Amino acid sequence: MKRPIRFPVFITLLAAWLFLPGHLSARGAGNERLIREIEDTLIAPCCWNQPISQHYSEVSEQMRREVRAMVAAGQTKRDILDHFVARYGERILATPRARGINALAYLLPWAALIAGGGYLFLLLRKRRRSAPAAPAAPPLPADARFDAVIEQELKELDI
Repeated sequence: MKRPIRFPVFITLLAAWLFLPGHLSARGAGNERLIREIEDTLIAPCCWNQPISQHYSEVSEQMRREVRAMVAAGQTKRDILDHFVARYGERILATPRARGINALAYLLPWAALIAGGGYLFLLLRKRRRSAPAAPAAPPLPADARFDAVIEQELKELDI
């Protein structure tokens, strides 16, 4: 007896039903993560002190909607950030891009750390070389001129 064709079709449909929603939800989670990153990167232009992900104003809400639409359209993070930089300028970014004078914000802390470490290394090496090899000399004896004065004061205290 021949098996009906329904069984392989049923298995194929079952596999698609089990695995396809997981793929779609993983893609949606990736989009949500990208949207959150972009919203954390952009500063609200109404007050310039909070990212749009934390700021509640009409402008921030409009920008969040615009970011979601751009991500849904398939634009990359760089394209979206470039769009907002073109509209509002570099000030819209929470962290400056490492270009031009802004590169100093990324390079100077590391340069200061390396220079400070080098200075500390040289200072410790110099101190090690100049450290005395012999133990410290005993203290010098008291001056004989003051012995009589000390003795006199001690006698006065013993009354």
